[in-house]
Amino acid sequence: MIPVAILGFLIGAVLAWGFRVWILLPVTLLAFFAKMIFELIVGTDFLPAIGVSLVIGLVPQLGYAFGLTARSALVALRSPRKDPIGVLGKHRSIEGI
Repeated sequence: MIPVAILGFLIGAVLAWGFRVWILLPVTLLAFFAKMIFELIVGTDFLPAIGVSLVIGLVPQLGYAFGLTARSALVALRSPRKDPIGVLGKHRSIEGI
């Protein structure tokens, strides 16, 4: 289950760079049903199969959130500062002089 979870997380992170949030619906459903069918074929009981499938369905969403956070952090690091550093530390009087 760990390799599948890692793969799902990475897929979610990559999808965050090129797609909007609506891509998560088909990816989540696909991951959930694929894992559910696999667990039932292997012979796992119904409730444990649902639990594992829910975890696998949640992992791409966590990866998507991580991808959005990483993308916004990289954009913030690349943006130039609008005010020079000296202006930020300069004290001004109430009159504006």
